[in-house]
Amino acid sequence: MFETWENIDGYTTLFPCDRPVLVNTNWLPASGTRRDKLAMWIKSGGLHLDHEMPGRQLAWIRRSDGSWIAVVELTAHSGNKRSTLTATLWLPPGAIRIVPQS
Repeated sequence: MFETWENIDGYTTLFPCDRPVLVNTNWLPASGTRRDKLAMWIKSGGLHLDHEMPGRQLAWIRRSDGSWIAVVELTAHSGNKRSTLTATLWLPPGAIRIVPQS
């Protein structure tokens, strides 16, 4: 994913990492529809997102305005867990929380 990224004049702007994180999904807009008003096939086959979901941080990358972005992979499931997808997300630092190592 980062093979073609170059640091400029010895200044590092990409810090690869590989660690578990929790992703806060509260920034996503609410559906506005009550679950008891939805058809069962929507509830079971639609994408299910919790308020906080496990993910894997792949890197920190510095933006040209000086701020940082967390590059995170998140795997989500359908309501019935028969379907899955993995998305690469570019998130602000406040949207992730590092999972403490035990």
